[in-house]
Amino acid sequence: MVAQGGHGPWPPRGSGLLVAVVALSVFALLGHGMVALRLLNGTVHRPANDAPAAAGRPTSPATASPSSSVPTPSSTPSSPTAPTPSRGGTPTGAVPTGNDASPLHLDHSCLVADNPPPATAHFPPGDPFGTNTTDFGQGAELQRLYAVQHGDLVPADNGGPVRDCDRQLWRVVTAAAPPDVLGYVDELLVFDADLGSGPDAYVGEVSSLRQSTARASHWRLSLAPNGSTDVEVALTVAHEVGHLASLGAAQMTGQDEKTCPGTYVDEGCLKDDGALVSFLDATWSDEEWDDWDTASALTDDAARRAALETFYDEHAGSFLDAYAATDPTEDFAESFGVWCAVGPGSPLLPDVIQGAPNDGAKKLAWFDEPSNPLGAATRARCEQLRQLTR
Repeated sequence: MVAQGGHGPWPPRGSGLLVAVVALSVFALLGHGMVALRLLNGTVHRPANDAPAAAGRPTSPATASPSSSVPTPSSTPSSPTAPTPSRGGTPTGAVPTGNDASPLHLDHSCLVADNPPPATAHFPPGDPFGTNTTDFGQGAELQRLYAVQHGDLVPADNGGPVRDCDRQLWRVVTAAAPPDVLGYVDELLVFDADLGSGPDAYVGEVSSLRQSTARASHWRLSLAPNGSTDVEVALTVAHEVGHLASLGAAQMTGQDEKTCPGTYVDEGCLKDDGALVSFLDATWSDEEWDDWDTASALTDDAARRAALETFYDEHAGSFLDAYAATDPTEDFAESFGVWCAVGPGSPLLPDVIQGAPNDGAKKLAWFDEPSNPLGAATRARCEQLRQLTR
């Protein structure tokens, strides 16, 4: 899921209309409805539709309102005891490559529905990413918080040494994320999600550092594997790697909102030849832009939710699921997540695609195009991730 503060318009595209990213939690995936991480309010807005937007997979279908799933990042300033963002893995060669020959593995004991946290684990005062777990849903609780230093986990919560389950989870992340993308992750937060608490419960989030002018370079990755399956964990991680790969610093021009000549998101000014803009240019039709723009521009939450549900119904063949249709950044992340974790042609595809088996096929095929640098850079890594979904 994506979240971050700030605003910026999509430029005219195709039909010439502006489009705005809005939050809408409408889709449950694989049984209990795993959700993917969100980038700290990191979505795109038009000036006339200024509310923050969230992105991710909600825990129940078509019930959450946009406002209910938007996190409110803490504005507490950093303190000397808080983890200091250090580009989690630096280009020094110390970042895990994910090329470990041993198969990925998650002990079933790591995926139990309820996993009591260490009594001593707590947020350090003034953590730069905030100290509030209520954004994850009612009943969510902190398990462990780690700073990421040169690609390794370092306890930041007074909760003792790194747990073996968390090492296994982190290895899934490092297997899926290219070193430059992994280098954006400054913290790993493991929490328990109360999946019975309704559509506001999330099992994952990625948050960019709100206080930083280099926000696209600094992220917290939050995961709740409790009650999940191997497949769900793989899909969640891949979805969020998709967010980081399309909204990380390498995708930005460095220009501010006033000087950005193209698409501006909360993380910065997107490169015209970057992954997200190229994906949308190649896979969204003018009619889809027009219809989505009309639906997303509605200011009443209930009306906008209904309009986006109608938009999905009318264009279901273009999207893997209803959640992808709520937001262009989510469409990218959902498509990358399924392509990476499951793969085209997998017998699991009917289980992870909401509609017909071929819905969204154009989106999956885009990542396999020879000219697509993201697909080329991640194909071998995604093959490792698919160890968990076979």
